[in-house]
Amino acid sequence: MIAVGLMSGTSLDGIDAVRVALRPRARGYDVETQAFTTLPFEAVLRARILAAYPPARLDALAFSALHADVGTAFAQAALAVGARDADYVASHGLTLAHDGDAQHTLQIGDPFRIREAAGRTVVYDFRSADTAAGGSGAPLVPYVDALLLADAAETRVALNLGGIANLTVLPPNAAPADVTAFDCGPGNLPIDTYVELRSAGKVRFDRAGAFARAGSADETLLAAWLADPYFARRPPKTTGRERFGAPFVAQHRAALDALPFADAVRTLTELTIRTVAAAIRTAAPAAARTIVSGGGAHNLALLDGLRAALPGSVETSASYGIDPDAKEAIAFALLGYETLRGRPAGLPHVTGARGPRVLGAIAPADLAALFVRMRAEEVRDE
Repeated sequence: MIAVGLMSGTSLDGIDAVRVALRPRARGYDVETQAFTTLPFEAVLRARILAAYPPARLDALAFSALHADVGTAFAQAALAVGARDADYVASHGLTLAHDGDAQHTLQIGDPFRIREAAGRTVVYDFRSADTAAGGSGAPLVPYVDALLLADAAETRVALNLGGIANLTVLPPNAAPADVTAFDCGPGNLPIDTYVELRSAGKVRFDRAGAFARAGSADETLLAAWLADPYFARRPPKTTGRERFGAPFVAQHRAALDALPFADAVRTLTELTIRTVAAAIRTAAPAAARTIVSGGGAHNLALLDGLRAALPGSVETSASYGIDPDAKEAIAFALLGYETLRGRPAGLPHVTGARGPRVLGAIAPADLAALFVRMRAEEVRDE
């Protein structure tokens, strides 16, 4: 089955689009990446998205236009990796608002615009089934981590360093029901937000961690941040832009601006290192290795800090044949297949939902023929 997966995360660096060949096997899938790209948001559209994040007030007409225009951008990303020749498209969309504690979530990017452009069935809105069942709607990728990265002999941690950092603990021979997973806290988001603000938009992120590697952390600021009760909460838990994005940076902007630029970036980077390392030491003290994906996999300051703080090895998912930048887009392509198969992919012990749920909604295009192809593939696997 050829699938296109689409994802835009909290870092807002663009739309990740991947085309993969998925082959079902006994306990999971074989995945072959055929094409991958990140399509940056056009500057005006990116500004509109940033202006729409809570606590902004957005009228219904402006919201409708934004939903449509983000959908058009997702459609362009899908076409860039050959969606017209795929069997289906799976789009996570872009999270505009999320409150896991209150069990509601909102992803924008009109899936019917994608269907119009690609002429293919589109699976979308993966989080709402879980929140409707009393769950937090996140994280969802741990289901895929178990299928792709678990090992028969050792405990592993799959760590995604996107805007928010989230981890999945994979015991030996783990099935999805065996994993522990949660959002650790900040990933790249506060770093990126501050770098863009302090550079007046000239730089959007700390490339390779160069700024952080040139600076020293302010321990007084760090101590205050580490006292945030989120870090002491037991899972299931999820967080996002509303806690560790622009509001966080605005709250601490004066203290950060009082530091040399490199020291400020190092302090924010150290917050991610220490909270991630503490979460892994608590949740997976016997982990043999941590497998990193997401944009943070390119940040050498983050990787070096984690290697110094953790007893096991720290590698990127590239060592396992999965492009760190494409990992979450791949995950939603696979979750889309599970939706089409009618198989629950929500993990209630991870999200707090009342039970496992089939995730996602379907914008159909010649769905009967798609199901025939899927059934033929499943018969070959039996």
